[in-house]
Amino acid sequence: MDNKEERYAMGGRYINPLTDYGFKKIFGEKDVMTAFLTDLLEPKSPIEDITFINKDLSEDSEKTRGVIYDLRCKTSNGEEFIVEMQNKGQLNFSDRILFYLSRSFSSQERKGNSSWDYELFPVYGVFFMNFHMKGLKPQSIRTIQLKVDETGEVFSEKLKAYTLELTDYKDKPKDYPKSQVEYWLYNLINMETMTTALPFQAEQPIFGKIGGISELIHMSDEERLKYNISLDTYRTNLSVMKNERAEGRAEGRAEGRAEGRAEGREEEKIDIAKKLKSMGVSIEIIQKGTGLSIEEINEI
Repeated sequence: MDNKEERYAMGGRYINPLTDYGFKKIFGEKDVMTAFLTDLLEPKSPIEDITFINKDLSEDSEKTRGVIYDLRCKTSNGEEFIVEMQNKGQLNFSDRILFYLSRSFSSQERKGNSSWDYELFPVYGVFFMNFHMKGLKPQSIRTIQLKVDETGEVFSEKLKAYTLELTDYKDKPKDYPKSQVEYWLYNLINMETMTTALPFQAEQPIFGKIGGISELIHMSDEERLKYNISLDTYRTNLSVMKNERAEGRAEGRAEGRAEGRAEGREEEKIDIAKKLKSMGVSIEIIQKGTGLSIEEINEI
């Protein structure tokens, strides 16, 4: 076994695509993003080219660095895509999706152009989620758009959001994915632990390139340093989230036990009041002995 294979045998062969560095390393490649969007949208005409849009970090992005990161791009037809990786469930996540897409629409306003008739370029949001979306049934691939309630007609094709839940693809057998998009989800969630060539290259040849740019052995010292920092941030955030969930469960159990004890004491008071009442003890004495109100005693 040569040095390369020895390193693969010791651990994963590829970077973790769920980290900030890994996500942008892979999807920051034009042909990779183009292939992915083509598989997701299944357009009548293939996407020919995309241009990445520089995005300044907002206050919101700074607060969530390590668990949320995104790339933005446009096609030659003016369609805009927000492609985001999110590793942590968020309160009001559906509102977040609407806010991001709406902000992209509002940026298209032609101020000072009196001839502008409100025509908009399409804006699509693609949200990789390392969790199940709360409030909705688990769904690995979900398409969201505006429709008319009464008829089911599509109100507009220019606003769509796609949520892609990765968790179902962890440790699944290689014959589990059945569609082009599912091949992507399987590889993304399992890539860090893979020691062989990425699967499904016959179905999607771009996976060969993704494997090449993602191999740890090809990274320079500077790239490895950046990746390790990103990986540490990712793992730290996962650890924090795990602790938060554990603390939440512990608090829930403690609250449940406290509520149970309180209910038990209340039931005990009622049982005592029943016995005293059946013995003809006055309500005033029962009240003093149990702490129940006169109204509660009368209802027994």
